Amino acid sequence: MMHDGQIWAGYDDKTGEFNYWEFFHVVKYTISSADIAMADLETTLAGEDQKYTGYPMFNSPDALADALKDAGFDIIITSNNHSLDRGEKGALRTIKVLKERELLPLGTYESEEDRNMILIKKINDIKVAFLSYTYGTNGIPIPSDKPFLVNLIDKDIILEDLQKAKEISDAVVVYLHFGNEYERTPSKAQRNLAHFVLSNGANIVVASHPHVIQPGEWFEIVEDGEIVRKYIAYSMGNFISAQRFPYTEEGLMVKFTLEKDLEKNKVYLKELEEIDTWVDKFVRDGKMRYVVRFGKKP
Repeated sequence: MMHDGQIWAGYDDKTGEFNYWEFFHVVKYTISSADIAMADLETTLAGEDQKYTGYPMFNSPDALADALKDAGFDIIITSNNHSLDRGEKGALRTIKVLKERELLPLGTYESEEDRNMILIKKINDIKVAFLSYTYGTNGIPIPSDKPFLVNLIDKDIILEDLQKAKEISDAVVVYLHFGNEYERTPSKAQRNLAHFVLSNGANIVVASHPHVIQPGEWFEIVEDGEIVRKYIAYSMGNFISAQRFPYTEEGLMVKFTLEKDLEKNKVYLKELEEIDTWVDKFVRDGKMRYVVRFGKKP
């Protein structure tokens, strides 16, 4: 997330430019060392003419995309409740800015053709599909002539996408933007939807929106006569934000290792690691700074 304080923390009075490399420099190695690193972008990149603002209608400088690229991220989730904070044009420009930096937007699309193209990344001979959906867009309607613009949570659509993804990949990762803000345990609705997704072919569910960490869950299911373990990260908290409500300064980096059984020609979730992070907020040179650090908040 990019609140007002964060936006201007990266502004250089001398050059008149923005730079956010400092946000991620401590955790950069961990991010960049992953085969695929993914993050949820809860702001738009709609351009300076649309005014840079934080809560409740987010719009950030393009320099944020530069910082995400420099940190080592590959896939940027763009389907969340802030996808349309600057309307259709803002959503489309966000996609454009990310693509220009060779970042892969996931969950918002420029066309029906793009929306129907499942994002696949081949990693060490394992094809991984990525899907993303949000519960809504804060009441801002998706243009009636562009229903593809933002992926909304719809079980029928998710099921159809999962069936497509399974046919062309070895594993499926699904991101869900859902849950109740500031609640530290997943709701029944969250559990039901996550179980539905895993029961229909996904291997991993990662999620956010509550802005606080919720405990994850191992999910076991019988597939092809064997018990398969899958995982749900219900809410990873806040990776970077200016929120200071209880527990909102903490986040999780969830690291998964997939392994392919060549005899069975099947991919399994081999290892899981949850890495604690927190947002350090401090003053330097008369300006507020924000840095993601490892561990629990002191």
